[in-house]
This record gives sequence, structure tokens and C-alpha cells, in this order.
Amino acid sequence: MTRLLRQLEDWIDERTTWRTGVSAWFDSSVPRGGGLAAALGASVVTCFVVLVITGLVLMMGYAPSPQAAWASVHYVQFVQKGGWVLRGLHYWATQALFVLAALHIVCVALVASPRRPREIGWWLGLLVLGLAVGEGITGGLLPWDQRGWWARVVEGNITGLAPGIGGFLEQMMSGGAELGALGLARAFTAHVLLLPLPIALALWVRHTLVRRHGWREPAHTGDVEPYLKMLARGVVVFVVVSLALFAVTGRFRAPLEAPADPLSDYPARPEWFLYTLFQLRKFFHGPAEFWGTTLIPGAAAGYLALFPFLDRSRRWHPVAVLPVLGIFGAAVWLGVMAMRHDAHDSQYLKARAKWDRHADAVAKLAMNGMPPGGPLELEGHDSELRGRDLFERHCASCHVLEDLGDLKKATATKLDGWGTTAWIEAMIHDPDAPEFFGRGPYAEQMPSVDVRPKKKPPNETWTPMVKNDAEKNAVALFLAGEGDEPGDPPRAALTPAAKAQGEKIVSERCTTCHLYKGEGDDEDNGFAPELSHYGSVAWTRIQVANPASPETYRKKALDPELKKHMPRFDKDLSPEDIDIVARWTRSHGRRGSL
Repeated sequence: MTRLLRQLEDWIDERTTWRTGVSAWFDSSVPRGGGLAAALGASVVTCFVVLVITGLVLMMGYAPSPQAAWASVHYVQFVQKGGWVLRGLHYWATQALFVLAALHIVCVALVASPRRPREIGWWLGLLVLGLAVGEGITGGLLPWDQRGWWARVVEGNITGLAPGIGGFLEQMMSGGAELGALGLARAFTAHVLLLPLPIALALWVRHTLVRRHGWREPAHTGDVEPYLKMLARGVVVFVVVSLALFAVTGRFRAPLEAPADPLSDYPARPEWFLYTLFQLRKFFHGPAEFWGTTLIPGAAAGYLALFPFLDRSRRWHPVAVLPVLGIFGAAVWLGVMAMRHDAHDSQYLKARAKWDRHADAVAKLAMNGMPPGGPLELEGHDSELRGRDLFERHCASCHVLEDLGDLKKATATKLDGWGTTAWIEAMIHDPDAPEFFGRGPYAEQMPSVDVRPKKKPPNETWTPMVKNDAEKNAVALFLAGEGDEPGDPPRAALTPAAKAQGEKIVSERCTTCHLYKGEGDDEDNGFAPELSHYGSVAWTRIQVANPASPETYRKKALDPELKKHMPRFDKDLSPEDIDIVARWTRSHGRRGSL
């Protein structure tokens, strides 16, 4: 076998002289030195190699379409064995490529290597940095999640501010009036083909130029070393950087947020490495915005491109080098400013926490399979996610439930605990409390069952509706039981005797205003709600659809004189959505307590 391989090598060498070429390449000498610049250059190459290898494997399981992109990435991340490692390496190599390329530029400027005859190497370094940014932008869109989709929208808006060509570039990025299938296809093509090829070519040419000219001016003529020694240092750097990427991947997995939804209220931000432009834009307004997004970055890029001609000295010269440090320092400072602003923005943090929870919920839900319509169909058919979304859109402007709504702005009942014994007992004791009816149209409409009304004259006789705390608890326990559904945990306290006591008090003392089983309302005010099945799914569903129905708050619930009354939703929501939001509200209101 060995003899056969040797004959094959001889046959190929006779026709290509490949042994001579390999020997000439590895047996040559190269200029000595480079230090940190050489190590950073090797690190950039390492990240690119990891990107290529992992990217080729990821391409086998990726589907570049809005319906399938998120699902395919989710499969790799959560289902495919070892997929999270593969995607994590690819993600973190992308982030590291940008950082290391920028550090490499700064380091090269400091060691005085861009000067003649190394100008082309400097420009190639800048080209790799720019293409690395492009890889980050295009790659961020490919998962087709909220973070990537909205980042492209922000970045498209920034690009569109450029005079003349801005609008054209923005449309090219999105592929139409809105970022969609064509924009995703273009990003995919750019990420896997149009950008990697010039990066590979730039790195190869840069390496060839370094073999000839070195990283900097040698201390004396003839200061060389074997190429194999330089290559060995590069291999060590490759191993170290690769191990570091594995370590980071094991500690921080690649993020995957909820599927992209253009109709959502996601807190849009650009990719982290574009926070500089995001923050810079805030200093300019109106037509002057292009100064922050085009001219200033363009001037900085122009200075970097001309840097080899601005400093012709053989040693480090602060007049030329300090602006380079200032450009990168200012970029970091602006990015940190933007991140610090977000870190202290309570509204942003609240929205961020909401979408983090949503992403976790969708990821778990998708483990059960994906419908033909894609992840948005999956979300729309899930009662938990759909119910939360419906409540936030239609109910949270007035009500508060868990983390939804604003207690300071609420004009209706706080629904945490709604329908439970404790909630009802506290409500009938003080109906006008802020968390009950005190801020809404029903303020001062319902009297307390055991507290004398403030407007009652002192000399006027008043009799409480319940004689003691035991009766009040019996009423609350009975009404809470009216909302129970099959499958709810049994109430140990709701014995037949307690139920009978509570029902007796309700039917005899509460029906002056309320209805119970369709009877009561002795004063004919048509205002207080029906107490039969109060808090059940059926009762809640009818209340959401039309509060003026006889089964809930009846005819006066929509009286125009009742400012900020609850509207009816049967004209805006489908019966299916009404059922979902009713069940979600009841379930989360009673969560943790009956």
C-alpha cells in the first residue's frame, strides 16, 4: 500500500512538481517579529476557519425562508444532538471575528507597520473588518427571530438616511417595502457566499504580503526566521483561540429569540457592534441625521484608509496614530453609552424581560412540533401565548394582571387573585379600594358588607350585610366556588354546610342589587352583576364579549355616563379569541390560590 501511494505521489509530482512548490513554501525564511499583531492576525484567521467549517455544516440543516428559518435553527439548537455546540461556535466566532479584527487594526497602527511597503496589508485589514461587520449583519437575520428581524429594520433605517444612495441600499436590504423572503434570501447569499470569498482572499493575500515584508520594519537587515517557526506560532494561537471559543460556547449558548413578528411591540435595537451609529444618530435630528450616520463615520473610514500616507515616519508618531486610537475609542465609548442607557431604561428592561420570557415559552412549545404555517401559526394556536398577547393588547390598558398593565394608570380592577376566596373577601370588605373599583366607573356604587358608608349620617340606622367575619368568609367561599370548573383542585373549606350558609346570605341579602340565578335586583337598578357562576369560564367569556349581557353586568354596564366602562369585544375579537383570553385571564387570576 505504501509503495502504491509513493508511486501515485511520483506520478503527480512528475506532472505538477508539487513537491518543489511545497518545499519552497515551507523551507523559506520570513522577516522576524510581529508579536501581538501576528497573534491577533492568526486569531482572525482562526475565527474565520471556525466560521467556514461550522457554517458549512449548519447549511445542511438550514432552510432560508420566513416559514422555516426559525424552525430549522430551533431544531439545530434544541433537538439535534450537539447542535447547540455547533451553532454556538459559529455565533461566537462571528462576534470574535469583529472584535479581533478591530484590535488587529489598532495594534498594527501602533507598531508602525502600515508604512511603505505595507500599505496594501493595512487596507486588507480594514477590508476584513468591514466584511466582518457585514457577516455579523447578514448572519444575525438568518435565524429569523425577533432580535435579528428588528435589528435589520433599525439598521435599514440608519442606512436609508444616507443621501442619494441610502434609499436604494435600504430597499436592497429589505427586498421590498418590508423585510421579507427576498431580503432573507439576499442576506443568506451574502453571508455564505458573497462575503466569505473576499474575506478568504484578503486573508490569503495579507498572509503572502507578511511573508515578504513582515509585520513591521526589522531592527536590522537580514533579521529573518524560518517560516515553519512562524507557522508553529500560528498553530498555537489557533488551538488557544479554538479552545476559548469552545469555553465561551459552553458557558453562553447562542441566543434564539421568539420568531420574527412585524406586528409585535418588540424593543428594536441594532446589533451590538452597530450601537455606535445608533447612539451617534441621537445627537442629530431631522435632515442633519445623515451627519451622524454617514459623514462622520465616512470621515473616520477615510482617515483610516489614508493613514499609511499621513505618517511616513519609521517609528510610532502620535500626530498620526492618536486619531486612529480616538476613532476606535469613540466607537467603544458611544456603544457603551447606548448600552448603559438601555440598562437604566425601565420601560426597555420591562419589554426586554417580557420578550425573554416569550422566547423561552415558544422554544419549549416548538419541541412538540411545528405546524405547516410556521412558528407564528404555532404561537397563534397556543392558548397561553395567544391569551397573554390578547390580554396585553386589549385588557392591560385598564386592568393589571401579573406583569401586564400599569397599576398607576389602571382604571379597572386588578385581576391578580380575581375569583379566589381571599380576593372576594377583601373586595366585599372594601370595594372602593384602588385595586378593586375605586379607580373605575363603579366607584362608590357597591357598599361594603361590614363597614359603615362614609356618607351615611351618624344618626341614621345602618345594618351590615354580614354579622361577623365568619359570614363574610362564607360569602367569599361560596362565590369563589361558583367559578370552579371541572378539574380545579377541590376546596376543603367548601363543605356542604359552608356552601349552604354562603348561598343563603347571597340569595337573601345580596339580591337587593345583584341577580342570583336570574332573580333579584329588588331595586331594579340593572347595574350589579349576576352572581351565579361568577368567575367561571362561561361567565368570563360573556363578560369579555358583552358586559351588558344579562348573565354578567347587564344593561347599564355600557351606559355612556359610566366613563371608562369596560367595552364589548365581540365586534373586534373572534369567538375563539374571546374564549382564549377569558380562559387565560381566569387561569392567571386564580393562579396559586383558590
